[in-house]
Amino acid sequence: MNKKGFTLTELLSVIVILALISLMASTGIIKLANNSKENMYCAKIKLIETEAEEYAIKYERELNESDKLYNGYKSLTFKINDLVENGTIEADKDNNIINPIDNSIMNDTEIIIYLKNNQINAYIDNNICEN
Repeated sequence: MNKKGFTLTELLSVIVILALISLMASTGIIKLANNSKENMYCAKIKLIETEAEEYAIKYERELNESDKLYNGYKSLTFKINDLVENGTIEADKDNNIINPIDNSIMNDTEIIIYLKNNQINAYIDNNICEN
């Protein structure tokens, strides 16, 4: 008798192989999505720091007279929310700046403004982006 078809073992083997290929592909896609979110976050941090430097020009006198130090330089501290309320940066949603990595609200994140070599610099402490 000549029977055509696949055995149960052959079918299960193919299903297991396809599952492994799907798992490897989805892991790569998830990693790519996470890297993309981190890149968006770092770009947002850099933009906020740049806008904070412009905003801080108004406070140059206070900065020069400040007793606070950041890495040995005179400094002031603002929050991202100060830039939103001032209109320096545009909010993402509902008057909030959203972290693209975990969708948390960044409004209370501190921005350190410091005077180095008579130039205003801004820094946001984070564990993801290299500054």
